[in-house]
Order: sequence, then C-alpha cells, then structure tokens
Amino acid sequence: MIINTLKNFPNLNNYRYVLVQGDTTAALSSAICAFNNKTDIIHLEAGLRSFDLFSPYPEEANRKLISNLAKIHFAPTNLSKKNLFKENIKKNIFITGNTSLDNLLSYKKKCFYGNKILITLHRREKLEELDQWLCRLDELASKNKSLEFIFPIHPNPLIKKISSKFSHLKKIKHLNHSELLDILYQCKLVITDSGGIQEEASFFNKKVIVCRDVTERPEGIKSGHLIMCDNYKKIGVTFNKVLKNYKISKTCPYGDGCSGSRISKILKKLL
Repeated sequence: MIINTLKNFPNLNNYRYVLVQGDTTAALSSAICAFNNKTDIIHLEAGLRSFDLFSPYPEEANRKLISNLAKIHFAPTNLSKKNLFKENIKKNIFITGNTSLDNLLSYKKKCFYGNKILITLHRREKLEELDQWLCRLDELASKNKSLEFIFPIHPNPLIKKISSKFSHLKKIKHLNHSELLDILYQCKLVITDSGGIQEEASFFNKKVIVCRDVTERPEGIKSGHLIMCDNYKKIGVTFNKVLKNYKISKTCPYGDGCSGSRISKILKKLL
C-alpha cells in the first residue's frame, strides 16, 4: 500500500533524494519505492544492529535492507558507523546523534526522580510470554505500595485482554508521544521492550530495564543507562537491584539534542 501510494506521489521524479527515518516497514517501503524510481536515499538513524533478524522483528531486517539501498547514512553513534563498516558500507557515513532527542531539551531541564515506574511492553516477540511478564510486574507493584507502576496499554487487543486481570498495575490508555514524555521525565526508572524509549530515558538520565534478549542500542549498557533482563523470572531480582541505585548522571551515548542542526549543515555541504 505504501509503495503504491508513493508511486503516485506528484512529480516524484523531480526529487534528487528521499530521506527515510528509522527501521519501520513504512521506512523500508519508502526506500524501495525511491530505489525503484532511481532516486537516491538518505537514511536517518543508520547502523543500529541487534544481529538477530527476529529481535526486534521485523525492524532488524528492515534497517539492514535500507542500509544497502541508501547513499547517505546518518549514524547516531560511532558504534553504528562500525556496524555499517562490517557490512562493507563505508561511504557517506556521518555520526550525528539521534534526532529523536532534539525535541527533548525542554523536558530535560525539568527532570526529576518521582515515584513512578513507567512500563511499556508490546513487542510481538514478547506476546507469548506477556502474561508471565505482567504477572511478575503486578507482584512487584503489590509489594512496593509507595511506587506507582504505570502501564500504558498498547492498542493491540491481545495486550488489552491479557493486562485486564492484573489489579496492582496502574493501567492507562495508550499515550501519544508528548503524554509519554510527561511521565518519562518524572519517573524513577523504566521497564520496557521498546527501542526508542531506551534513548529517550537515557537522555533524561533514567535507568532502563530492557526486557529483551538483545538490544540494537548497546551503548547504553556500557554507560550504565540500560540493564538487560532476558527472562521474566529475573525481573524481580533485576528490578530490586536497580531500585537500590536508580540514579545516574552520565552523558547520554545517543546524542546531545542537536542532531538536526548537525545534519542540516552536512546536507548543505553535500547537496
């Protein structure tokens, strides 16, 4: 559908470049359409790799395919650049930080550690075990009455159904991005299987328990922002350990909030 829509985009042949951001299927479809039209592709957020095609799925495959089609690569970190080099992609790579952080500067100024624990779990590879994950988190919420375990419910009907039986989590409606940030800047820590929130929380100096086997953003592990938890049986021990030392004050490894202006200057020189 996306490819067919872009095919009919007025005067597509008049464009020298198509800029695609991230690793969604929409981004890949846009890149394929541009490639079929022999229009050069600029990839924003290039080089992220988990090295597991099925985690996250389908994002890992999407971004690898986009990288092979793109002419210009804006990599968030030095590690992202190295990942591209390993795939024999060595030209027109620029380390810029991630533009997703650029609109967070105003929030960063008012960050504090409140009593909220923000939980986001929705990845399709986690759905078979979501019941067990939420059960353990509900138990943690029941044992930590002074903390507010906030769980915005993803629109997926299955997630709504599974989450309905847990009474100690504070379940709220699915949030738009600004509503999510309003909770993120004041929470104590984050529990998630999402991707982008790993960067946003790190930018706010919030520790993140990543409920996945692997992450495409391992820079945060080294900086101390990310703590991996690959099994629901470990979430209790992991949470209690992080809670004892939840504060962190280190430079975010994913960018400084000025990536957009940096990219703009590069493009002016190139184009």
